[in-house]
Amino acid sequence: MVPRAIVRQFAAGQQIAPDVADQEIVLVYALALLNEGGLTGVLAGGATGPLLFKGGTALRKCVFGSTGRFSVDIDFDAERRNGYEVEIERLLQQRSPYHGVDFAIQDFRYSQDGNFSATINYSHGHGGGRFELQISYRETGILVPRRLWLAEQSYFRQLDVPLPELWGLDAYEMIGEKLMACNRRVGGSGKDPYDLYLWAGRPFSEELVRRMAVLKCWADRQRPFDAARFLESVLPGNFHWDDVQPLIPRGREANRDAICRRVRERFAFLAAGSARELQILGDYLAHRELRLFRTLCEEARAWAESAIR
Repeated sequence: MVPRAIVRQFAAGQQIAPDVADQEIVLVYALALLNEGGLTGVLAGGATGPLLFKGGTALRKCVFGSTGRFSVDIDFDAERRNGYEVEIERLLQQRSPYHGVDFAIQDFRYSQDGNFSATINYSHGHGGGRFELQISYRETGILVPRRLWLAEQSYFRQLDVPLPELWGLDAYEMIGEKLMACNRRVGGSGKDPYDLYLWAGRPFSEELVRRMAVLKCWADRQRPFDAARFLESVLPGNFHWDDVQPLIPRGREANRDAICRRVRERFAFLAAGSARELQILGDYLAHRELRLFRTLCEEARAWAESAIR
């Protein structure tokens, strides 16, 4: 494990609490272990593991880098149920301690739609904690998965594991999922609007982001997406901020009103959907427009190849 002094230096440089900095590093060890176990990332010979990296930690580590908020969990997508939970538990048992870090599943749960989540405890010579590991079994992936590169961090030179070679969702697909999460979870965590606020500060293809929101709404089949109403709902009082505040480096905090206003303004283009996109949104429950959905997916994949990144 990275020496305690390096963890403290990283925490001081990032202006974050030492336990948050420690977990940031431990998650790299967890990803490296899963990579070595053949469950995720780019494997020997160029094959890829079955679990696709995504979510807040993927955005932090591979998209926003040091400008992003910290994250305290690991999220994956899997296209089919195949006993990955058992493989993860076996891997943790057989390989712990892994370069000085002990991992153990404390408990696990399945959602009503069969998605898996586990609380994983970890400990090492100068600390410990826990994080959530989640696997979402999706019906339809939209964009082609991509190689994800870890953004450079000062502690990389002190790692005693190779940097994991990651493979996961396209960033545009992750933002589409963030939009749907924010749409579903009004009254939920401020992490979702905060991540959208970070994305709003980057150059990106508005056309592709809107298309991903539309297609994710149809694929999720959970809640209608009315862009105008969604944007009106992005207000500070509609989210809980206590869990996200400790994950934001000091000096990078922003007024909650400013965060939500920036999201509403920068994502106003979501309300300018095409006739075909509105047709798909109206079909999110019935799923009669499969042919149109596939056509819009093909277009989105073509746009992604030349999209701003």
